[in-house]
Amino acid sequence: MQGELTERQLSPQELLDLKNKRTGLAIFQFSWMLVFVCLMFVHWWVRNQALVWPPEGVARHGLLIPTVMTLALIASSITARRARRAVKAGDAAAFLSNWRITIGLGVLFVVVMAAEWLLVPVSGQYSNLFRVLVGFHGVHALAIGVYLLRVYRNGRAGAYSTRHFWPVEAAAGLWYFVTIAWILFYVVLYWS
Repeated sequence: MQGELTERQLSPQELLDLKNKRTGLAIFQFSWMLVFVCLMFVHWWVRNQALVWPPEGVARHGLLIPTVMTLALIASSITARRARRAVKAGDAAAFLSNWRITIGLGVLFVVVMAAEWLLVPVSGQYSNLFRVLVGFHGVHALAIGVYLLRVYRNGRAGAYSTRHFWPVEAAAGLWYFVTIAWILFYVVLYWS
């Protein structure tokens, strides 16, 4: 990777391309956020229609595991941000190191939450809503995780530079979205 290059040093065409890519990503994330918000509203609506939530005989989910996993996901977003900054600064080693940590924490999160998904006892709407919300988020996290792996593989091959960093920025932005969406689901599923 080369020395540090600020975005102001990019050509007008490169700046326009970057702006268009960022706008496209923002539109994509906004559309996905609407789906997540709709799922949360469905959860609240069903919950408010119930006389008791969770239903009689169904234990509330424990907080320890999802809280630790939420903190791991937040930590993975921090390392993704560090990796994004490192690639823009031309520091390939720091990029790869932080990206590996991001992927590792992401894999840990998906595996543990998949176990939570599998272990929730069948209880009608309560378990169905839990599985839909956690499953939808899990599929989303898994798909973005595959993209993180692709970015890592390309980064190991030296594909990114201070001029060519968009795939890293996009993957980090998508991963931030995974984190924000999970924090919302976490509050809805475990705290409300």
